[in-house]
Amino acid sequence: MSPPTISQSGAQHIQAVLDAQAETLPGCFLTVVSPTEVLFNSASGKFDVLDESPAARKASTEDVMWFASTTKLITSVCYLQLVDRGVLSLDTKLTELFPPLKAASSRILTGFDADGKPQFRANSEPITLAQMLNQSSGFGREFGPTVQAWKKVTDKGKGFVNSCKAENLIHTPITFEPGTHYEYGNSAEWLALMFPQLGGEDYEEYMQKNLCQPLGMKGTTFYPFGPEWDDRLMPLRFGAGAVADPSKIGEGIQGDGKITWEKLDNQLPLLTLPRSREEIEYPAGGGGIYSKTSDYALLLQHLLRHYLSLSDSSVPAPEHKLLSDKSVASLFAGSLPEAALGDMAEVLNMVRGFEGKEKLQKGEADWTTGMALYAPKDGRRREGWGRRAGSVGWGGAAGTEYWIDPVSGVAAVWTTQMLPGSGYKFLADAKKHAEKAVYEALEK
Repeated sequence: MSPPTISQSGAQHIQAVLDAQAETLPGCFLTVVSPTEVLFNSASGKFDVLDESPAARKASTEDVMWFASTTKLITSVCYLQLVDRGVLSLDTKLTELFPPLKAASSRILTGFDADGKPQFRANSEPITLAQMLNQSSGFGREFGPTVQAWKKVTDKGKGFVNSCKAENLIHTPITFEPGTHYEYGNSAEWLALMFPQLGGEDYEEYMQKNLCQPLGMKGTTFYPFGPEWDDRLMPLRFGAGAVADPSKIGEGIQGDGKITWEKLDNQLPLLTLPRSREEIEYPAGGGGIYSKTSDYALLLQHLLRHYLSLSDSSVPAPEHKLLSDKSVASLFAGSLPEAALGDMAEVLNMVRGFEGKEKLQKGEADWTTGMALYAPKDGRRREGWGRRAGSVGWGGAAGTEYWIDPVSGVAAVWTTQMLPGSGYKFLADAKKHAEKAVYEALEK
């Protein structure tokens, strides 16, 4: 592979796009890497969009932000390491190892009767590690109607999983038989809760020792609290005015109204994390990580380099591999059962705004052991540009999006820091424009 590069004029082009975005969004950040080089790393805008003073601090590439659901890839890598070490296998029945998981999956919440009483049917199917990693475990969307209705009638665990309180996780039953569908549930939160028992170590300590330190990810943690973080932890602000019903975040609302920035308080409890270490009973393995784009890009770069080295002798393998060849390959290969592929296509169409000819059909989207897989059968690229078929990636609730494109030999992570971080057309457009600028700037 001829290594991709970005010229000075290409970098200026990307920076101009980033600067334009930061005029209407909180600070915007973008890091682009090849298998061995950092091609672009920059920030634009304010550190705090509410700071109207003449001396308002500018955003910096050293700023740390909430990366939300991009956490799932980190959790997957940590568990795949356990697989590589023989502690677990992808077929391990986790329900036999963790009693609360077995209890939560012993019955399937099928709906509610006319009086609002929950209806169940028994379940005897175990939940495997593979199903937890690819979102086919049986746990429904927390912001979906079934789980939301359950939270209203249950006596225990009425809160949201982002509270990092175990009771709000373990008392929510599964909503479909494990291994039969794809639904964006809380499997990764369960994996974090179980980690001390299954991995034999505190999850944060394990992650730091086995992932962050080897890669040099010094700005990544579940606990960004204390003096060493205060000056660089970017405030998460709420954008009011463009979404009439915040409870429907994740349902593809296209808000175009004028944004008024507010301090985040209780506008979106479903998406609000604890603000001190003492409040966290266990780290949110599906959405609790804080990081920098340059940090997260180190992980993407490592995985890209390792994966490409398996088939391209011109790409040197990492000196210290995080994963086995088999495990890293699993992060780039679909893993869902046939019955779940239609669900996955619908989700990726919604998340990425694919419409018309771009709309993915069943079999053109999948979930690997850690990320969404973009796999259009005709190899098409969005509007003729952008990531290529075979790319993997995902995003986060505060506006983050990342991808790894093995064919082009690049990976990138873009973010701002706002809630709601989905449902705004202008935010979806910002991500699209950033991706387009990256591919316009690439030289081979």
